[in-house]
Amino acid sequence: MRLQGARPLVRNDLSRYSLEALIGKGGMAEVYRAVVRAGPDAGRTVAVKRLKPDLARDAAYVALFEREAETTRRLRHPAIVEVLETGFAGDTPFIVMEYVDGRNLKQILAQCAARGILLPVDFAAYVAHVLATALAYAHAGRDAAGAPLRLVHCDVSPSNVFISRLGEIKLGDFGVAVAGGAAASPGGALGKIHYLAPEQIRGERPTTASDIFALGAVLFELLTNAPAFPGADVNAVGQKILGGVLRAPSQLRPELPFELDALVLRCLAKDPSWRFPTAEALAAEIATRYDPSIGTPLAIAAVVRGLFGAG
Repeated sequence: MRLQGARPLVRNDLSRYSLEALIGKGGMAEVYRAVVRAGPDAGRTVAVKRLKPDLARDAAYVALFEREAETTRRLRHPAIVEVLETGFAGDTPFIVMEYVDGRNLKQILAQCAARGILLPVDFAAYVAHVLATALAYAHAGRDAAGAPLRLVHCDVSPSNVFISRLGEIKLGDFGVAVAGGAAASPGGALGKIHYLAPEQIRGERPTTASDIFALGAVLFELLTNAPAFPGADVNAVGQKILGGVLRAPSQLRPELPFELDALVLRCLAKDPSWRFPTAEALAAEIATRYDPSIGTPLAIAAVVRGLFGAG
């Protein structure tokens, strides 16, 4: 099913891109670092995402990938990975995106764990604030006819948040996003268990409140370097989420202020109506929870450089 006003992907090829290295692989797609061969952007490094060859023969997966391409090319926000081109190369759909030269939050948290340190509180809150503004923009998106997309990302998680060498924060991978209440994927997968809202686990239609829950789980992890809902396996984690078994971040990091505890716990509320009403409201609240002289791209870049070095 296409979005209202959507246009089909054009038949094209990837000949003007030189694929250099595989930099990511998921259940549906592969992502390559590439360089533009010719034209006004010649020499520019980009990221090319394409559906896995074995799935390119499956109409349901092709339609899902087309939906991602159609949705994401409408999103133009400084905190969302920008889509530059979409199309078909032979029978395989592809998306060309800006290349974020840096690390994702999963890598950053792993490096912190290896060093036995926690991220600065202002770093965590600032990143969450930027992500909330990105979600607010995506949630308010409209299609070509001007109708609300009712877009839900469905996979807000550390591996889908990128920090550039300049400290830019980018939300990426709308591969399982839903718009207009459409199903998320042929297999029903909606994201990673530690960040799924209870309603998603129950198989209900995800809403913007589901993204707010996921961002709350990400912020918990940024503050504590531990999952909001720990468990030995997927079932154990899911049962804690469904049961609303919550713990405050300050239980793991006592110096955290009560206000941050309250903010995170509100995001993680079992009942969607208890969460922040919108990502915009969440962004406004988080903005009061960090020092704006510390929560800046320059400071973020310095933290990441300190963790990984200048190389």
